[in-house]
Amino acid sequence: MNNIALSYLLNLLARRDYSVYEIQQKMRAKAFSEAEIETVIEHCQRKGWQSDQRFCQHFVLARSRKGYGPLRIRQELQQKGIETALIAQQLATDEIDWFALAEQVFTKKYGDHTPTEWTPVLKQKAWRFMLSRGFQTDHFSHLLNIDRS
Repeated sequence: MNNIALSYLLNLLARRDYSVYEIQQKMRAKAFSEAEIETVIEHCQRKGWQSDQRFCQHFVLARSRKGYGPLRIRQELQQKGIETALIAQQLATDEIDWFALAEQVFTKKYGDHTPTEWTPVLKQKAWRFMLSRGFQTDHFSHLLNIDRS
């Protein structure tokens, strides 16, 4: 096993968790061979130093604390190379109340005293904001007094 590759990977993992895909991208950029990359990743996984499941768990918690919804978190995790099944499992097992989080994000952006009569332009703006944060329409449509039936 290449000690330089292992040292580089341990230096990365000492700062934060990374997905396997992110590690591969970073190590390829540093011109490590595919064999070296695979070997050190497998070694770190056997030792428990790298885990996509742990990365996914920490990522979901961190992003939800920053006010992002499940759709946005799912998309970001897919971009980081996490398997769809693992993402679905993590989002299902975490006890995050997406409705309460959507309300908290909405209130922070638009205040406690939202106008009774929202103008169509303001409703559209708020709708786009909540969608861009990754919330499903069911999570926030009641906050805009929109009947979805």
